[in-house]
Amino acid sequence: MNTSPDSIKQTLGLDTPKKSSLKKYLIIGGVLALGIAGGWFWTHQNESEKTQFITTPAQITNLTTTVSATGNLEPTNTIDVGIEVSGTITDVLVDYNDRVHVGQLMARIDTTKLASNVTSAKAVLSRAEANVAVAKASLSNAKNEWERVHQMYISTGGNYPSKQAVDEADNALASAKASVAAAIAQTQQSKAELAAGEDNLRKAVVVSPIDGIVLNRKVEPGQTVVAAMQTPVLFTMAKSLNTMKVIVSVDEADIGEVKERQTVTFTVDAYPNQEFKGVITQLRLNSEIVNGVVTYDAVVEVPNDDLRLRPGMTATAQVITGILPNRLTVPNAALRFTPPKDKDDKTKKAKENINTNSKSVWVLREGKPVKIDVTIGKSDGISTAVLSSALKPNDNVIIGIEEN
Repeated sequence: MNTSPDSIKQTLGLDTPKKSSLKKYLIIGGVLALGIAGGWFWTHQNESEKTQFITTPAQITNLTTTVSATGNLEPTNTIDVGIEVSGTITDVLVDYNDRVHVGQLMARIDTTKLASNVTSAKAVLSRAEANVAVAKASLSNAKNEWERVHQMYISTGGNYPSKQAVDEADNALASAKASVAAAIAQTQQSKAELAAGEDNLRKAVVVSPIDGIVLNRKVEPGQTVVAAMQTPVLFTMAKSLNTMKVIVSVDEADIGEVKERQTVTFTVDAYPNQEFKGVITQLRLNSEIVNGVVTYDAVVEVPNDDLRLRPGMTATAQVITGILPNRLTVPNAALRFTPPKDKDDKTKKAKENINTNSKSVWVLREGKPVKIDVTIGKSDGISTAVLSSALKPNDNVIIGIEEN
């Protein structure tokens, strides 16, 4: 009879739990592994089945080429209305958006001091004119005395009056003439001062220089304005808002394609779904440099009969630089699309993507994406003209993936 320890454990059944436990763990591990593998397969199979490609046909169309630019709307002409005299504003008779006519009163300042200056100037002029009269009377007396002395001096053969008396008569006449001239000059100066005072009094009222609309009012009643080195601006006016202009900034890389008389389309934030049109009337030679970026200003004239466009609005513009007829085009999204990378094709696609200069589109054929190399041409920002012998009109190019 075998009496070894292993034989005794086997006979007594002491080793059974260890073997049973190990077997149980192996079975559980196998089931988990199969479950994970099955789940992975089921998930990837479903993902493959759920992938749907979004396509659109390649089309023969007339491609409109554009250059993008931005700018702001402005009135075609604006006028600053100011005042040339200092004083306190007493009345402001127009407001924002008011339509005014030539000569219409817009504002005025306190005229108390100005009127006083005019009164004083008139008094000074009166005194000057009186002085002229006095000087002329003195001149007349001096002239009579001069004639009497000279006539007597001649008639006496120079014996009487004395030579000194004759000289004094000469000097008195010259002095009287000078006094008259000085009085006349003072009169002219007084007249000029009066005219200036009256002119300042007239300038105390501000009238509209044009038929137009008030865009901005920069003054309030009671405000003091000082016309010293420059004229204070009280109002900003526009002749009309029925025609406006957009000053758009064109990048130096695009300026070669932009010409006068080209059509421009643009949108503004206030009406994002409405497209406005204008025409380039001026292409300025002077450059603008901001943060090292060089741009050139183009002036776009825009009709605005409905007055929906307002000064200062930001315009996002497209300058139409040309129309290319009968071009095979694809959406720009098709040039950016790359299908999901399958496991078996990963290495191949990685090699194809090394050449970043090549362009390609993917066409859906028999339910599978097929890559086609193309040469790209001009773009309108939405579609691009392409050349390829393998791509035909109405081929369904892929632009995206739709997940169910």
